[in-house]
Amino acid sequence: MTFLLSLLLSLTILFTTFPTFSQDGWSKLQVGSEGVFIFRDEFGVPHILAESSEALFEAFGYVVAQDRLTQLEINRRQARGMMAEVLGADALTSDIEARREGYTEEELREQCYGLRAETRVLVDAYARGVNRWINEVKADRDAKLPGELWQLGVTDLRPWSVYDSLAIGIAGARRFGQRGGNELKNLEELEKLGREEFEKKYPLNDPSSPTTISLNDSNSNRSLRFLPVDERLQGFEFPFITLPGLPEKLGSYAVVVSSGRSAGGRAMLLGCPQMGSKGPQPGYEVDLHGGGFDVAGMTFPGVPAVLIGYNNHIAWTVTSGCSDNMDIFVEELNPSNPGEYKFKGEWRGFESREEVFQVRGAAEDLREDIYRSVHGPVFRIEGSKNLAFSIKRTFWGEELRSFESFLQIDRAGSLEDFAGAVGAIALSFNMFCASSDGQIGFWHVGKYRVPAPGVDPRLPVSGTGLEEWRGFVPREKLPHSVDPPKGLIVNWNNKPSKEWDNGDNMPWVGGHRVSYIRELIADKQEITFDDLRAVPEGIESHGTYQQVVELAGDDGPTVLSVLPPGESGFVDKRGVPNPHCMDQKEAFDTWRYKPARFLGGDADGDGISDREEAMRGTNPFVRD
Repeated sequence: MTFLLSLLLSLTILFTTFPTFSQDGWSKLQVGSEGVFIFRDEFGVPHILAESSEALFEAFGYVVAQDRLTQLEINRRQARGMMAEVLGADALTSDIEARREGYTEEELREQCYGLRAETRVLVDAYARGVNRWINEVKADRDAKLPGELWQLGVTDLRPWSVYDSLAIGIAGARRFGQRGGNELKNLEELEKLGREEFEKKYPLNDPSSPTTISLNDSNSNRSLRFLPVDERLQGFEFPFITLPGLPEKLGSYAVVVSSGRSAGGRAMLLGCPQMGSKGPQPGYEVDLHGGGFDVAGMTFPGVPAVLIGYNNHIAWTVTSGCSDNMDIFVEELNPSNPGEYKFKGEWRGFESREEVFQVRGAAEDLREDIYRSVHGPVFRIEGSKNLAFSIKRTFWGEELRSFESFLQIDRAGSLEDFAGAVGAIALSFNMFCASSDGQIGFWHVGKYRVPAPGVDPRLPVSGTGLEEWRGFVPREKLPHSVDPPKGLIVNWNNKPSKEWDNGDNMPWVGGHRVSYIRELIADKQEITFDDLRAVPEGIESHGTYQQVVELAGDDGPTVLSVLPPGESGFVDKRGVPNPHCMDQKEAFDTWRYKPARFLGGDADGDGISDREEAMRGTNPFVRD
């Protein structure tokens, strides 16, 4: 067994087999002149109360680092291509891919400067909070440094950087929001099957595939004039393109019910992201209040925003959109100079840089040349055929705008606010919202290219300049629906609408698993909260994070949630588990939920706000 496999096995055991502990109660964190109150509930979930958003986000980073320091370290190493430093040569392939497909430090810095001033302040405050805990760990490593990091040999953590958070946010967005890049495999299939059989197996649009909405009652496939395949590609050994961090199995589902369809007369939402089940779970629960934020839900360690959650006005969830937003371009190399490629009748030189990789156990560092064409990163060069292959992304350089959208969503006061925020999301996602006034909505968001006339989006594109994109689909033309007549929206990564094409990744051909959810709930004239919470068990498919929300106006939301086993915490060098951890395995395995506490109102109904009670040091969760 390789070092990598044995270490991963050890980490999995550490994360999933420690006994359950809990430590609830209030604590106070001094942030400058401001005292921030942190309440740990019986499941270890942090509820944070602050006066200013800056102090709130410093405490946010602090509690995440307390609970998920190992994941923070792994996440930033994966995002920035530095896993080989701790895992050895086995991790080199993913490291090279991460740096080749990602951004340089200077590019991250430029994108950071492009963020709103308030966003930069919040990300910086979050980084200060992480570093605050890192400094405490360095002062008492034996008690506070996670055992996993001891095993990895990471005993002297480097400071957390704003760019670490940005890189993790970009990697997470791509992990769930980029699709495509399968053109070379499709070409191989076309050569093997022939055009007629290829069209049957990989149709550009299958009108029978279930949709979330239908913008047109009738739909006809577009008739495209396909360009001939370049003869130089015949018989080429095409690699399977893998993307850093992409899980083996990925899916997410959502059910949204309007007040008119709800038995209780209130809008409801079920959100079940499915992000893989191996090792520590990516989801982290948090409840944030202060400086204009009153929001709770799930995020990823390292990302300073609630990504799926609720406030007093809305609840929302996200599923991967699965629409094609990447194309492979075939670059024609100069036979006299393989460092040049043809574009618009001229030979151009590739952008190039050298990346240095430290490798655990290696005598010296590995140096790798990274190339880009005008289309994007070059992932393969076939010198004998004078060809190179690059991948172009519709959302290149725009991932951080998507991150800013979630900060807007966190503070949205209506479904209209939500709709305005999602418009800037550049990656492929399905966004769902329910509001306290009973409205519901669905948006298939992202940035999608318009191919050149006659170009088959399922196959590679010529990089010579003759088949360049002709712009992007206007955002107002993307599939969306607000308050559908039947008062119900159901999605399981299925096709958004009839006229929406597959692109090159073919996710929507024939029947679809979303039918299981529809069969379970669509025939109910009035849908209850219990009906919604029973969906995962009914279809026998868990979410990595399951959240059921009923919006109730001024009374605040009713929320149940559950995270799968191994969701939090660490084991220190002595084998002592993090006291801020309560494994939810029993509830998860029996299809139950836990109450998700929310400090945005008056939890105990005594007429005193939770925030005021926090200042008095009394517990707002005392119930009759």
